[in-house]
Amino acid sequence: MTYYTSMSVASNVFPDFEDQLTRPNLLLRVGEHVLDAGALRLTTRPDYPRLTSKAVAVLLQLVRDHGNTVTREHLLDRVWADRVTTPDVLTQAIKELRRAFADDVKPSRYIETIPKVGYRLLADVAILSQEKSLGARLAVQAGNDPYLEANVASLPTQQPPPVSAATAWRWPWLAAAAIAIAGAILYFPRAATSPAAPLLQWQVSDVRALSSDPGAEDRPHISPDGTRVAYSKADPQTQLGRILMRAVGQTRSLAWASEVQANEDTPLWSPDGKSIVFERVSDTSCELIVTSSLGGEMRVVGKCQSPLTNYYDWTPDGGKLITAERSARTQGHLSLLLWDLSSGEKQPLEYARPAEADDLNAHYSPDGKLLAFRRGLAPYSDLWVMSADGRNAHQLTHLRASVRGYTWSRDSAALIVSSNHEGRFGLYAVDVHSGAIESLHVNPAEFPDAARHDDTLVYEIPRVQYKLAERDVGESETVRSLAPSTGNEIQPTYSSADNRIAFISDRSGTQQLWLYDHATGATTVLTDFRDALLSNPSWSSDGTRLLITVRKPDAALLFEIEPASRRQRLLSKNGDDVHAASYGADPDSVLLTLGVPGKDNQLLLVEHAGTARERRQLLESGLWYSEFDAGTRQLYYSRNAHYGIFARTLSRSGELSPEKSVAPDIMDGWHVIDGRIWHFAPSRFTSKSTDLLEFNPQDRSERVLAHIDAEPRDALFSVAPQHDRVLYTTVVSEDTDIGALRLARTGAH
Repeated sequence: MTYYTSMSVASNVFPDFEDQLTRPNLLLRVGEHVLDAGALRLTTRPDYPRLTSKAVAVLLQLVRDHGNTVTREHLLDRVWADRVTTPDVLTQAIKELRRAFADDVKPSRYIETIPKVGYRLLADVAILSQEKSLGARLAVQAGNDPYLEANVASLPTQQPPPVSAATAWRWPWLAAAAIAIAGAILYFPRAATSPAAPLLQWQVSDVRALSSDPGAEDRPHISPDGTRVAYSKADPQTQLGRILMRAVGQTRSLAWASEVQANEDTPLWSPDGKSIVFERVSDTSCELIVTSSLGGEMRVVGKCQSPLTNYYDWTPDGGKLITAERSARTQGHLSLLLWDLSSGEKQPLEYARPAEADDLNAHYSPDGKLLAFRRGLAPYSDLWVMSADGRNAHQLTHLRASVRGYTWSRDSAALIVSSNHEGRFGLYAVDVHSGAIESLHVNPAEFPDAARHDDTLVYEIPRVQYKLAERDVGESETVRSLAPSTGNEIQPTYSSADNRIAFISDRSGTQQLWLYDHATGATTVLTDFRDALLSNPSWSSDGTRLLITVRKPDAALLFEIEPASRRQRLLSKNGDDVHAASYGADPDSVLLTLGVPGKDNQLLLVEHAGTARERRQLLESGLWYSEFDAGTRQLYYSRNAHYGIFARTLSRSGELSPEKSVAPDIMDGWHVIDGRIWHFAPSRFTSKSTDLLEFNPQDRSERVLAHIDAEPRDALFSVAPQHDRVLYTTVVSEDTDIGALRLARTGAH
């Protein structure tokens, strides 16, 4: 074995290799992960904490001598040359890298320890580039995109040096000529191109992060000329949200001075760029404020109803805001209205809408001719488009998924949407004339906003860490952390038969279904899916089986898992777009929610699923979440674009009794417990605290069961079989950054 302590093979073979490793905004693929060296982030694990600068420096030294052993002395001399230290700092840096890469198997897949000598990088390496001059143009790899293809730095053709058999066996997937490059394997991944692939209409370039400060930078909005970004961020002293502004391309932000004891967030530029409107929320009120984009005097426009549904935008002339509110006129449903900035008068927007629709989050097109809005409450909704005067409203998307923000393209021809209909939240262009959807291959990405007179678009790069927490129901305020790890844990659910907990975690590097035994504290992985996102685990009544929805790039499937044996069985059919599933009234029945292209979701009762005797029966359309309560023999469900939770009696013949609304405007953050609805609701506007409430449909009363001094993720939770504990996912750290890109039509000049 050859030990290198100075010049690497890569530097000899590729003269510009060192320059590429030291350039700004370096993106480095290491095995299954991508490192944004400048931001100290693994973009493949967006919720994972930042790496230390020393750990990244160690990794870069190992990359320089890729495939060869680098001595501990050399690493200490190069990385810690500026300080006196002990060898333990190197050991800790290696441990940090292994944790980040989820390299917890034996033998190691990433970094090999050579006892008493040093370390060797085993994983394949690629330098990624977003510059169009480097390599052929493929789908753009965003700086925060963990999965998609990328442009990779083109390297000069060189005659490779001979390679030994000991080196060659490590690279079976490379051609013989490429195998010979022992110092640094720099490869160019190419996706297979289908002859029938549609012509791409949009070109993404210059993908980058505008911010990488500690803490979360939220809801960025770009000025009409594309030169400045306004956003909100918690003040480190008061922890209250404040408005900040930053010039695009600059690293320093200017905070607006404010002494109010309220959160100030969600800033939006006026069409002429001279004014900004933002939201000011305290424990007792919600207000909209208008001020000059240069700062100065702030004017209260008026009160807003609820910060949970308070979306707003400027009218094309800049004289009004468009927002949505509930009223007696709309029977308590959200409807669009215009808010005059000079008089404060609110006037309903006249347009055709069903009586039970909830419409919100409206945006005018840059040319002022069209108006888009979202119909349906979280978590599921779709986008509609009509003329600016309210005529010809029609549904544009049939995503059957969550939408986390959207914006108009500069030419008013498309909506740029953040959706998770393919798994992760990413950006998609939706043509407003045809409804055709094109992925922009930028994810994770949320809340996009495009400049009116420039090709720049900004968005949130979500970096949030989630953990499992358990709290007693009642007066006790004890909160316990369960199954701790350095990964992210979501969607926990108690077994109805015992104290086991199923949950989804990426602690192994990929999302899998895990099992936690409350009695022993043991944590066990149940699945081994690849390139998949998991959701909605659901137990059978006897605790012997679990349902799990598995979303892959080309399909959304339903599997049944036996925890005891880890055996799995596919229950869905080819062509099924599975959204969720739970067990029905009988042991061999499943309530299956499917997405149907161009139509409402369907709730099916499936008997003998996955067998030759399978029988399906359509129960309802337009449902997003459902539960069957064995005690009351009723089916409870929430519906898209409809207010409340509904209950129907499910007979063996499948006949349903008339529906009745039994709870407020929540979609999937609820459970049926002994015929009553348990759900989460915010305790106060400004704090991240939550109340667990019980709603009694018989007398329509509601009481507080527990107060949680935290912000549960998406209001999803689970109740223990004894109804004495509640399990939920809480946000333990949030470090969201602002991303930016250039977006133009293909061939546009």
